[in-house]
Amino acid sequence: MHTVVLRWGSLALINAALANIDGRSPLKYFLGSLFVGPFITILLAATREEDRGGLRQLDLWRGRDKVKRFNN
Repeated sequence: MHTVVLRWGSLALINAALANIDGRSPLKYFLGSLFVGPFITILLAATREEDRGGLRQLDLWRGRDKVKRFNN
């Protein structure tokens, strides 16, 4: 049980650091990771935040942006 808590907490800290590097709110992603950690990791890997606040989906296979956009 202690190992699961340690790994989940580590994932939350890593997600917060990745969010901070990408210019997103680290606290928001840290708290979200405490509840749905792996899904937040996928969200961070598959999207980029635009200047207007929307999310842009990335093409993870080719490394280039897709046209599909999500608005808040």
